[in-house]
Amino acid sequence: MTLADGLSHGPDRVHDLAFGQFGIALIRKEDTLKKGREMGKNVNRKWKASAKMISLGLGVSLVLGAGIQAQAVTVSTIAGSFHERGAIDGPGREARFEFPQGILAAPDGTIYIADTGNDMIRKISSNGLSGATPTPAELHHLSVDVEDIAGSDHRARYRDGVGANARFNNPEGMAISPDGKTLYVADSRNNMIRKIDLATKTVSTIAGHSFPSSGDGVGKEAGFETPRGLAISPDGKTLYVADSGNNAIRKIDLATNTVTTLAGAGKLMSGSADGVGVQATFHEPRSLAISGDGQVLYIADTRNNLIRKMVLATNSVSTLAGHPGFPGTLNGPGPDAYFYHPVSVTIDGNKLYVADGANADIRMVDLSTGVVSTVAGATLNGGVPIAGREDGSGVEGHFQFPGAVTVFHGVLFVADTPADTIREVSF
Repeated sequence: MTLADGLSHGPDRVHDLAFGQFGIALIRKEDTLKKGREMGKNVNRKWKASAKMISLGLGVSLVLGAGIQAQAVTVSTIAGSFHERGAIDGPGREARFEFPQGILAAPDGTIYIADTGNDMIRKISSNGLSGATPTPAELHHLSVDVEDIAGSDHRARYRDGVGANARFNNPEGMAISPDGKTLYVADSRNNMIRKIDLATKTVSTIAGHSFPSSGDGVGKEAGFETPRGLAISPDGKTLYVADSGNNAIRKIDLATNTVTTLAGAGKLMSGSADGVGVQATFHEPRSLAISGDGQVLYIADTRNNLIRKMVLATNSVSTLAGHPGFPGTLNGPGPDAYFYHPVSVTIDGNKLYVADGANADIRMVDLSTGVVSTVAGATLNGGVPIAGREDGSGVEGHFQFPGAVTVFHGVLFVADTPADTIREVSF
């Protein structure tokens, strides 16, 4: 038996013991699982535990599971400059963005960015990476050159066309076809779903019209209201939409552009009820991620401070983690964890990463256990988030407000929205 981090005392300390390959953590309900303190900040421990939490009464719980060594993370800025807004292409920190709210890693490692404030789609070069697993050296030496794909800065309107002749209005979430040839964009203020042929940069509209509405139908006959999140099925045949303003999850058959509502009770029926189809309710769902087998959709239910999941075979919606309506920073088994304005989700195997916007950090839900942990960002003692721009390892790396997150071969890329920068989180 070893004493993992030292048995600390006091009302807000974690008692963390390691018994061979197993660990026991004794925590208060309002605390997070963490390995210790540095400079008055919480150092987040990656904790692999069973979903079983045993209540000991008096607000104290015993969490049982397999403890793993705390893994240092490094947060670095790879493109853009803090609060220096613009629409300038160029290498790394010489490039400029304005309020980027969407980010997506393509199969070849290209990073696409919805540069929301500029009404543009941009990209960061992958330096020729293939879909094969790259070496860490390759990942950390990407050719960080920012290039425009479509749209024109500060010319918010609707127009199909090629490259800079096309127009978007507040583009946010994106999805890419499995072959990497077509990029789909949630054009939120145009209430449309657009697509870009990446070979020609031709932009066209596949569904929706400029006026907010909620009707199902084919192509431009269907209506959306502020669609923000997209996910595509592994076979590339179905596009899923987080229709935020309608509190609904929709799907588009890409062969016919037919739009169908899968779940959610509509704009006037926000809520957090689990259930099947329209019996389930949401409050501003903003982001989607789909499991590798295409069977489960994960949803950032932003205004509810929840992470939800939907089984696509039945349209059954359930809550995976969080407390409806109550913000917080607590880690632990799903029902005991708290989020604060989670705005983006991305999936990597059995790890669901969450950009927990108002907490200024990146969280992770272990899908095999349901346990929530914090992987990047920091909080003061007492759970107050630290928002900032600093790069660094462990608790020294801060975010202003992580507005979108994507993953490529285990490395996270984050659109730090009000900071106007693109950040990287490496493990």
